[in-house]
Amino acid sequence: RLKKKGTIRMFTNVGAMDIEIHCDVVPRTSMNFMLLAETGEYNGSKFHRSIPNFMIQGGKKADSKGKDDQGNSYWDKPFTDEFDDRLTHSGQGVLSMANSGPGTNGRQFFITYKSCSHLDRKHSVFGKVLRGLDTLRRMEQIPTNKETDKPLETVRIESIEILDNPVSEALDLERRRIEKRKKEKQQLIDSRKSSPAVGLSSTVSSKDAATDRGSDLHKESSDDVASESFAIGKYLKVPKRDSSKAKKQSSKAETSTHVDVGISRLPPPPKKTSFGDFSGW
Repeated sequence: RLKKKGTIRMFTNVGAMDIEIHCDVVPRTSMNFMLLAETGEYNGSKFHRSIPNFMIQGGKKADSKGKDDQGNSYWDKPFTDEFDDRLTHSGQGVLSMANSGPGTNGRQFFITYKSCSHLDRKHSVFGKVLRGLDTLRRMEQIPTNKETDKPLETVRIESIEILDNPVSEALDLERRRIEKRKKEKQQLIDSRKSSPAVGLSSTVSSKDAATDRGSDLHKESSDDVASESFAIGKYLKVPKRDSSKAKKQSSKAETSTHVDVGISRLPPPPKKTSFGDFSGW
């Protein structure tokens, strides 16, 4: 939604008018008019109907050739009405959309010569003349055809200058927002495409790091053992033994530890005495 009003200067062959556009209240209707004016669609367009004490109507294509060739909205199709109780056909210089029934807005508009309250909520009000009401009064004084209400003198829009255009600002903001979303989406797609390779490379790197660490630990362990052995041999000297004594002690140890399963380990039987058995007692 647009947040501020726009301003245009309409140059006619009768004079100029500064008109405020209610972009903040009726954005769709205001956008249609501002975009048509910005692209020069109203340049050369004639006011084809004027009724004193009521309004003057214009906005048809400059080269219009009949009722079926009067031009469309900026979107090339009719758009719905926009009504707001703050915007009424009250007083001179109210800018409002011409239509042929509900939801038939195109490009034609009218400017009131006086209050027209019977048009409220039937035609969409979207602007107000700020300066140049004397130009509007001169238009009203131009004589018209009594049957067709067509001015007998040409009243034509020469050009429209955009003084303040919140529509363009809003469109630029929306365009940047869309481009930002597209860029973020593309970055997300690119990151998803590159993520498997990154994961694989990190895994391989982790394995290599683990292997290198294991080799380092093994090397450190071997170095530690070697250094400890050197330390023990340096400070603790084992006394030398005679090799012949060592052999004898070794053979004795082997003999003492050898067990022959064929020899009984029971105590020997008692020796026989002269007493015989207990029967002689």
